[in-house]
Amino acid sequence: MREADAFLQTLASVPPDAVTACRGWTAHELIAHLASGADALADQVEAHLQGRPVPEFGAWQVREPPYRAMDDGALRRRLEAAEARMTTAFRAALTIDPDLTVPAVGWGLPIVELDTHLRQEFAIHRWDLTGDDEIGVELLGRPALLSHSVRLLSDSLLRVGLERDPEPGEPLTVRLRCAGAPDLLLAVRDGVGALSLETPADCADVVESDPAARLLLLWGRRPADSRRVRSNLSPQRLARVQTILAGY
Repeated sequence: MREADAFLQTLASVPPDAVTACRGWTAHELIAHLASGADALADQVEAHLQGRPVPEFGAWQVREPPYRAMDDGALRRRLEAAEARMTTAFRAALTIDPDLTVPAVGWGLPIVELDTHLRQEFAIHRWDLTGDDEIGVELLGRPALLSHSVRLLSDSLLRVGLERDPEPGEPLTVRLRCAGAPDLLLAVRDGVGALSLETPADCADVVESDPAARLLLLWGRRPADSRRVRSNLSPQRLARVQTILAGY
């Protein structure tokens, strides 16, 4: 199942005023976030394909308020239409050139990476609505989503957490481990953090989980079922890791 399809199907059982796992957001605000982003990316890619000047993507503080002001039923229809238009534009662009990168589109990422990024947004924000379930375990456990986050979003994912690091001068090396998969290595030195996917190796500090739970941890979320994540870290070090992995 596509991540977007799973999200849209889930919305049928979620009222607009449901409080989500995104701090301060109800389902309505979360839908506005996704719809405004999908519309903006569709506008940009369509303009590029048609040889027109590419409009600015714009900051979310500017894009989202008009969507939040919509009637909820209209907003949900807008999300479905925006996602379909964005996906069609992505596919058309990738058919022309699988490696296409347009600096003015999105954040200057290759189109294929923008597609993966939106897949990830729909998967994670679906969890924000529903919490743990079997569909989420399958969607969030897809290796492409983790590798995208590590490869292209490490600085963004660590920025907020490093600003709150309770021991900024202390080095830290932790491996977030899943059976049968590369380790996700978190390393902090002199206030600078890095994420990488590495071959499993001995390490004093290890956090083990299933793949879906690991992606949630990376994005500052925690599965409701505590048995899905296991740690051999001291309470102080575990709390530090949880602070640094704050998401954004």
